[in-house]
Amino acid sequence: MNTAAILAVTLALGADPTPEQLAKVRGELASPKVEVRRTAISGLIHSDLSAHMFTEMRATLKDSDGEVRSIAATAIGNLGEKAEAAIPELISQLEKDKTKEARETAARALGRIGKALPKQRSAIKPLQKAAAEDSDPVTRTVALGALAMIGEDVPAQVTALRKYLSHDEPLVRMKAAHALGMIGLAAKAAAPEIVTVLEKETDSHRRGYVARALGNTGDPNSLPVLEKALKNETDPGAQGEMRGAIQKLRGKP
Repeated sequence: MNTAAILAVTLALGADPTPEQLAKVRGELASPKVEVRRTAISGLIHSDLSAHMFTEMRATLKDSDGEVRSIAATAIGNLGEKAEAAIPELISQLEKDKTKEARETAARALGRIGKALPKQRSAIKPLQKAAAEDSDPVTRTVALGALAMIGEDVPAQVTALRKYLSHDEPLVRMKAAHALGMIGLAAKAAAPEIVTVLEKETDSHRRGYVARALGNTGDPNSLPVLEKALKNETDPGAQGEMRGAIQKLRGKP
């Protein structure tokens, strides 16, 4: 178990990390070995320890490794309003980073922070530009979803995202479906197109995300396709998402 994971367990038990423990994670985040830095920042994505490490996490947005920068944006975005100070760096990452995954995660992080801070609007124009101009279709899709998270002209984001449901790349279709699912009932009209995405999807992990989107968009007409998909599904994770979506559409908690 890596240091960040050990600290996460410590925090879950109600104990504050010691200065020595925090210093160890700081050292790992600054390690000359990229694998160590990647592991350390990954351990902070879903960890209560992140609140103690914001300054160090923010610094990793300037790491020399694109994967570290990408993971850092995800971890920082999960902090919501506590990450407001990192907005300028995330905007810079969205606009300038040569690693497309880093731009994608920066867009998502800006959406999460903006959702938590409704009066914070500085990311809207950069996200709009990314949604229109980024060379990576996944980043464009995620930027549209981020704008919807912030509450910026949600109907327009739904319309734009629906176009990506017929994209040639399965990953782009899944990202669009996922973004529409995050929007929820306001994207209900897109459910028939998301059904088509589910029917075409060959990857079980992506099928799970698409199924969840159908549950969130709230169209009961999606039930027959979800039930058929569940009968044919062999992956436990995707099965769980399909069952959850079916229960949601049937009005069950």
